[in-house]
Amino acid sequence: MKKAIITPLRNRYQSFMVLFLSTLCAVSFTQQANAQVFKAIAGSKIEVLGSSNLHDWTMEATSFTGDAQLVFKAGNLQDVSSFNFSLPVKNLKGKEGLLNTRAHKALKADKFSTVTFKLSAATVTPLATNQYTIKATGALTISGVTKTVILQAKGVENTDGTVSISGSRKIKMSEFEVEPPSFMLGALKVTDDVTVNFSLKLKK
Repeated sequence: MKKAIITPLRNRYQSFMVLFLSTLCAVSFTQQANAQVFKAIAGSKIEVLGSSNLHDWTMEATSFTGDAQLVFKAGNLQDVSSFNFSLPVKNLKGKEGLLNTRAHKALKADKFSTVTFKLSAATVTPLATNQYTIKATGALTISGVTKTVILQAKGVENTDGTVSISGSRKIKMSEFEVEPPSFMLGALKVTDDVTVNFSLKLKK
């Protein structure tokens, strides 16, 4: 009879201790590693660099939205749990008005007004003190066409509490069903390959 009484009590005690320790570990982890929301601020920039059969060209944008959830542990960046980016196509401009018009038309800006990126996974690797390499996989949508891309970036924790993320990615316009624009009845033709440089300054 004693065994029949003691065993259930022992089982309940063991179950309680497992639950208690699990809760304690969860609380401890939450205290040590927490996600913080950061947003893109002034000083952020997107550049698109391309070429043609006559000369190189550049377009850039400084007005767009971006927000990220960055996970820190003991003051160090551990993970990027989410990142969303949206660029109004017509905010992307070069020095030549004709280039802007043709580029916006090629990107179908009137129908698909934004270029977006949504993170699906990220890997953060320490590089140096307050510096990291970030491998980000996500869905990039241009002209209504969505492709999974991998972005390689560098992250830096700045002394003012902001975080800088910068990198570069080469893409082909044709991957997103964008026809490279041409000028002067086809005498000037833009190449299919472009390089996208991004420099983001994020603040809580």
